[in-house]
Amino acid sequence: MTTTVPATAKSIWVDLLGAEVRYYDAAGIRTRSIESGTGETIIMLHGIGGHAEAFARNVVPLGEHFNARSIDYYGHGFTDYGGKPFVKDTYVRHLIDFMDAAGIKKAHLIGESLGGWIAAWAAIDYPDRVGKVIYTVGAHLKVPIDEATQAKTAAGQAELTRLSKQFMAEPNRANVHARLKWLFYKPDRDINDELIDLRWALYQRALGKPNPASSLGTTESELTPEVLARIPRPMLFLWTDHNPSQQAKTAKAAMQYVKDAEWAMIEDAGHWPQWEHPDEFNRIVTAYLNK
Repeated sequence: MTTTVPATAKSIWVDLLGAEVRYYDAAGIRTRSIESGTGETIIMLHGIGGHAEAFARNVVPLGEHFNARSIDYYGHGFTDYGGKPFVKDTYVRHLIDFMDAAGIKKAHLIGESLGGWIAAWAAIDYPDRVGKVIYTVGAHLKVPIDEATQAKTAAGQAELTRLSKQFMAEPNRANVHARLKWLFYKPDRDINDELIDLRWALYQRALGKPNPASSLGTTESELTPEVLARIPRPMLFLWTDHNPSQQAKTAKAAMQYVKDAEWAMIEDAGHWPQWEHPDEFNRIVTAYLNK
């Protein structure tokens, strides 16, 4: 008999049973990776201010089909900050340095939010190192769209900026929880104390260091139609019906500029579909990468 455990009762520790935590010297940057499985490599990239556990519900299931890795990227989680600015070139170069350190010649990239932006640029800047790109509720799209849709995106991004500044002004557990709520369509369903405590612990480690969230709102290296047309790899736009920032309508407009683009939608989800509906997310990813 199978027992269904409510999402709020799940433990990150249990989700990651069987995975391995390893550290690599990525050109002098000590980089944390949570990994599982063998086969073709997929690297999962979290959003701004996030950490590898954003994919805690995906690493082991995807490891049944691939060499699945979720990393803390530059200046996040347990990965070092080396004094460089939080800009596109820093993030993308760190990803390639991690791949070099781990002996990965080529990998599929799954990027959520800012991680999607990093994945898209990695495919452009290092096409021989990237397979397929799964751009999950990705950041920094700049394509023609109607004013109403632009306004919804701007409002969502402004709220995230407000919550990030609120935490930086008063770093405490309550403000960590407030910022986490922005990520989820149904916070009471998908946020538990363990997730709050984890992020609060990670944020306390980073107090006194430059905050990656200071780059929120930047227009550096936006994904314009001209840039999107340069993406040389197959790209899946994986969206949700309640993403609080970039709207599905914007993503559908953007994918028209990509040479080889496909679309998938996860309903009843916000900005962390890989956490909110992991089984569906894992099925979509596996089917797309195996096709």
